Amino acid sequence: MRRHTMLFVNTRELRLKTSEVLKKTDKGEQVIITYRGKPRAVLQRITEDDLEDYILMNHPRFSAKIKQAYKESLSGETTTLNELMTKTKEKLADV
Repeated sequence: MRRHTMLFVNTRELRLKTSEVLKKTDKGEQVIITYRGKPRAVLQRITEDDLEDYILMNHPRFSAKIKQAYKESLSGETTTLNELMTKTKEKLADV
């Protein structure tokens, strides 16, 4: 089992050793970037396959829609797949 570690790097070290720090993320390490001794950012590896998911999950409107859908599901305001298909067919028939 591979252990993931966290590395702390200040902004100066990041500037001077960017390539080396990025290679650490390729090995699964998360890098905490510090500025004046305080954490400012987290650097971690992302693949092309994960990029779209990351963008969607961090987009404010998408997050709001997910929260809204969750609230609706808790209150029973849901639509079955059959209902959705029927409504879609009706809309397409009108086109």
